[in-house]
Amino acid sequence: MAGKFAFLKEEFLIDGKWGGIDLDASMRHLQAGIGSGGSTISEAAFAALGATSVILTPVIAEQCDAIRVEFETEEGLWTATLELAAQQVAFLNKSTGEVEELPVRPEAGERAAGCFSLARMGIPAMETPRGNVTIDTVLVLVYLQQHHAGRDTFGSVSVADMNLTLEVCFGVLSEETARLKAQARAARSRATRDATAVRKAVEQRQKYGLPTSFDLDMEQERYAKAVDEHAAELLRLAQEIEQHQGVLTGRDAEAARGLQAVSSAATAADRAHQALASMYERRGLARQRLAAAEEAARPRTHCPECAQSLEGRSGEGPLCPVCRQPDPGLPARQAQRAQELARAGEAALAADAELRDAQHIAHKAVDARRKTEQDAQRLAGRAAAYRAQEIAPREAARARARAAESDARARLEAVKARRQELAQIAELEKNAAASSLRADDAEKAWTAAEGDAQEHRQQTAKQLSQIFADIAIPMAPDKIRNAVIDPKTLAPKINNRSLKQLARSAGLVSIAHTAYHLMALEAARSMPLVLLPRCQWLDAPLDGLGGGPEGERLANAVLTVCAEIAGADAQLILTTPQALPARPQGLRATKHDSTKPLIPHARPESDER
Repeated sequence: MAGKFAFLKEEFLIDGKWGGIDLDASMRHLQAGIGSGGSTISEAAFAALGATSVILTPVIAEQCDAIRVEFETEEGLWTATLELAAQQVAFLNKSTGEVEELPVRPEAGERAAGCFSLARMGIPAMETPRGNVTIDTVLVLVYLQQHHAGRDTFGSVSVADMNLTLEVCFGVLSEETARLKAQARAARSRATRDATAVRKAVEQRQKYGLPTSFDLDMEQERYAKAVDEHAAELLRLAQEIEQHQGVLTGRDAEAARGLQAVSSAATAADRAHQALASMYERRGLARQRLAAAEEAARPRTHCPECAQSLEGRSGEGPLCPVCRQPDPGLPARQAQRAQELARAGEAALAADAELRDAQHIAHKAVDARRKTEQDAQRLAGRAAAYRAQEIAPREAARARARAAESDARARLEAVKARRQELAQIAELEKNAAASSLRADDAEKAWTAAEGDAQEHRQQTAKQLSQIFADIAIPMAPDKIRNAVIDPKTLAPKINNRSLKQLARSAGLVSIAHTAYHLMALEAARSMPLVLLPRCQWLDAPLDGLGGGPEGERLANAVLTVCAEIAGADAQLILTTPQALPARPQGLRATKHDSTKPLIPHARPESDER
């Protein structure tokens, strides 16, 4: 059973001033008409507790800086102050001084203000794969909003979240059943996996013909023998290749030396040809000198100026061949020129001889290079032929033997794996049988627990149905023949019809909503397993009953039942424009209208424009 929870006061910070209304009474009746702010204070009260589904009116959103509610629990007196700008709620325990500041919409795993408020109500906040229990899902069970009174049963809360919230709040959630259900599903899933593993192993074994252990032993022996034979062949070929590789190494060395000789001969031929260049140059110079000497020694027969023959001239003594003047040095010059001509001729002959010798040496060097190239090609061809004839076939044979050995080893490992599969299949079959047995046992335990849980759910639904009928039928005895709570959904049914089916009769829907909330209040007081707080806030529950004598009659009947339900051990806050037909013990009633609003210091909307 949930602990005590009752609103004591609600205040608003507007223009730096706190003001509000007292709510401390077992039955607090706010007789409020249109424009008095009845819905505003109810929405603001639950917003201060951290609810996110309520929509604050412009009067609050535009004028108010903070909302503060004071409430009482088994832990003492608390205040919850909502800073609207920061969206933070500060909780203060007046009895112990404990302070807790929490965000309305937390981030990064922070605790929400709504979760803290739920804990004060004695309800655990939950987040599960089935759904969530939050302040907003519990809100629809303790607060009848005006715009929900004639419409949906649980407002806009998702079905999954509402189902889990109803089960938790009405005490029909069996954690043991949920645990056994999860265990049964896990055990059945494990049994299915084990059976699938057995089936796949058998199918795999069927692909290679379901061999027996004897067949596998014979195959293993055959492939092991083949592996040994191929290994021996590889060893023999390796030895032969090593022997021939030694011979090939020697021939490769000879070929390398031949290539080195080719390089040396090419170098010598290059040097000989380089020497020829200087020889050609010296011979050219010698021939130039010889031509000059011949020109100098040749007699002058014509005048270098007029080109006339000089043979006709004469004189005494040696005469200059040009000017025909006496020239005593002419014989000496002629003798010297003859000597120079002879020396130039000898030098030219020597240069020719030296050039011929150098040409001969160059020809010999070229011939030597050609011969060494031929020898090198012969040696390289010899080594290549030996490789192709002796080594390449053996290397190919070794590659084939290695591939055959690998294939034999793979087949041998496959046979060993098949032998292992035989043992694994037996183990898998054993595990599958055990898993199936455990799954059957888990399902039996779950079925038994589910039966107990369903029985408890049925009994709880019966108790709730009795409370609901005792409340709903007196509200409209001429319209309601029976009223029950559906055991499956824990939703109300009037005259065997759901509220959705009653949608055309807004009066019955409003009565059903009011009766359902009063039923929740009575169940919180009388049923130990119900976790709902002993507090209900009904905002304009009479909307939809209609006007005229019929509407007034229904409204009086509903209010009469509300007055009868009120008691000292619970709190009922009621907002209606009508007065109560009776004054129960603990009643505190105040009248409000547009001239006397529930938020006395709020600025009129006209001032905001």
